[in-house]
Amino acid sequence: MKTHLNQVRPRPGRSAGRMYKREGVTMQAQPPPAALCRIRVKPRHCDTQGMVHAIRYYEFFEDGFLEWLDWFAGGYAKIRADGVDLVVRANGCDYRGSARLDDTLAVEIAPTHAGRSSLSMSFTVRRGGEDGIIAIGYATYVAVADDGAVELPGRVRQMVGHLA
Repeated sequence: MKTHLNQVRPRPGRSAGRMYKREGVTMQAQPPPAALCRIRVKPRHCDTQGMVHAIRYYEFFEDGFLEWLDWFAGGYAKIRADGVDLVVRANGCDYRGSARLDDTLAVEIAPTHAGRSSLSMSFTVRRGGEDGIIAIGYATYVAVADDGAVELPGRVRQMVGHLA
């Protein structure tokens, strides 16, 4: 479900530390290209013991990545409109703790490497207001079109060019 920002989106290099809210999700702009996404754990995220199921962290990572694209690359829809898709090539998660129903999680999203057609992201999940790490994830995305791998879209390259 797509929702609208309550405030104007930050421009790269501006509004560091300012909070932006979407329905159910709060993000804080940090110096680009990193972002912080807050997610409240809902019943659908949990197993019968009330703990977040391991597979749900991948959903949090993907939601965070899509939000990162909205914030810093003009959004996934614009990338798709240019005839490019970003597909997952590899991902993983290292679980270090557990989250429970009604916890507020802070997911830090940051690019770690950029190639000609690939972008690697890191995800660090903490319980809101705490220092301990619950999970660390990574994902590598590849830009593709009908003919296979293509160069990362310009909007994305502008944000991560320093990582190449």
